[in-house]
Amino acid sequence: MNPQAPQDPQENRMTATNTGEQTPGGRDRPPAPDTMRRALTSDLIRLGRIDSHRGGGISPAAVARGYETAWRIADQWLPLARQRRRATSGSKADRERWDALIKAAARPAQPVGRPSFFGLVELAWSVRDLLRTLRDTEPPCVPVAQVAARIAEAIEDGHYPTGASLSPARIAADRNLPVGSVKLALTDLAERKVVELSATGRARITWPGPTDRPQQIADTLRELIAAGAYPPGAQLPVRPVLARNLVCSRPPISAAIRLLIDDGTLICYPGQRPRVRTGHPHTGTKAIVYARAFAQLPDLGGPVDLSDTRIREVVRVTQSWWKARLSPHPATLDHYFAQLVGIARHLMTRAGVSEPCRAAHGDRHQPQGRQKRPEAQVHLDSVIARVTVGATSAAQAAPEHRLWRTACFAAAVHDLLKLTEATGGNATRAS
Repeated sequence: MNPQAPQDPQENRMTATNTGEQTPGGRDRPPAPDTMRRALTSDLIRLGRIDSHRGGGISPAAVARGYETAWRIADQWLPLARQRRRATSGSKADRERWDALIKAAARPAQPVGRPSFFGLVELAWSVRDLLRTLRDTEPPCVPVAQVAARIAEAIEDGHYPTGASLSPARIAADRNLPVGSVKLALTDLAERKVVELSATGRARITWPGPTDRPQQIADTLRELIAAGAYPPGAQLPVRPVLARNLVCSRPPISAAIRLLIDDGTLICYPGQRPRVRTGHPHTGTKAIVYARAFAQLPDLGGPVDLSDTRIREVVRVTQSWWKARLSPHPATLDHYFAQLVGIARHLMTRAGVSEPCRAAHGDRHQPQGRQKRPEAQVHLDSVIARVTVGATSAAQAAPEHRLWRTACFAAAVHDLLKLTEATGGNATRAS
């Protein structure tokens, strides 16, 4: 569609916007950024007048003039758009964006059909999109390829851990980048298998590859066995409890248990829960190591709200980050981790365990053949071991694993809170 119609006097007063200045040699030179933005804004206002009638009482001649005005505006800016398109090396998504914008706003080579007001509205919106994108990508705008590189660097540094689900707006706010550029960069990163994009545009971090969750869980269970949480011959908790303790679903729990049965850490008889192999050489050998490492962890160093309501809130927030695969700022995660450490120490004192290192030492050297310790004490020792392992493992974990480790630590703190509540502060009292 390429209607030609004479301009009215008002149209004649709307002179074409210059996108460059003439040098003495007659060549164009780019205008100053402020001049370019003002020119783009002025043409955006002109485009707004074209379809302002919204279909009411506009004549075919006025529609034809509107088409011509929109195309004249587009013609002035298409050379700059093509220049921006040529500068998109390294970003397939950015190149495709400019291709689509240029195609939608360009004057067609052959007239097509009869001019209509609705077609004019669509053309005006296409030209607006072109001009807005030109304005948004004016220097010092960061190229999309560089935006993708910055996001990939943040992922590599562990700022966004593997498995985290992030919105483009969150990344844009974190890195001080335009949301539109972030969306295009995420599309490029999805092509490179660094992220996965959901239907809603959220990005799930997959680089450097899918997490081997069963192996991670198996390693954690080995740590708990070494810390004495599950002594020789003890049965593991049922799978729903393990899933709650390790903040994961049941299938990877089952896969992790199979790994531990295969390597001889666990034994399992038909119809029974898996249990730690009697005589396992590593059971309880690192209890004192974990306890001492926990004692050396720093906490907030100031007052901590130790009300049960606040404790549950800290646990809930920490676990919700992992369950939703969100990525809190590292400083925020550090703050909540320090709160959990302070809370755990307070709950240990409330439970009558003022020095977990001494408790672990005494438990390890308990004489053989003595009367079995009360079940409540065994349960408390298991939870204390989970607390010390969870805290020290989270403190030492790689950035991509720290969120999950902190969620496991929070689960242990929550169980310790429930123990102290159920026994009125004396968790060693028989239930």
